[in-house]
Amino acid sequence: MEEPVFCDTSLLRVAYRSGGSEDGPPVLLLHGWPDDPTTFADVAPSLQAAGFRTFAPWLRGFGKTSFHSDETMRSGEIAAMAQDALDFADAIGLERFAVVGHDWGARIA
Repeated sequence: MEEPVFCDTSLLRVAYRSGGSEDGPPVLLLHGWPDDPTTFADVAPSLQAAGFRTFAPWLRGFGKTSFHSDETMRSGEIAAMAQDALDFADAIGLERFAVVGHDWGARIA
C-alpha cells in the first residue's frame, strides 16, 4: 500500500492519497467510521479513468492525520469534520470540487 502524503491546516496535519490527472476536476472522497481512504480503493480508479483528480484524506482521529497541538479540543461533531474538509481543500488549493462521502463521510459531505 502506498504511503500517504501530507498537508497542514490550522488544526491538523492531514494524511491523504490522491490520484488522477493533475488538471482533472477534483473530487474529495470522505470515508466513514471506522474506515479510511481504502474504502474508495475500487471507486477512485474509476473516477480517475473518467478524468477526475481524487483526494482521499484520513479524517481527524484516523490513520496518520493528527492535531498540531495537544491543547486542541477533540471533537467528532459533523460540523467540525466538515470544517476540516473545507480547510483541507483550502490547504491543497482547491477552489471548487465535488464531494463523495461514505457513512460519516456522507454526513460530512
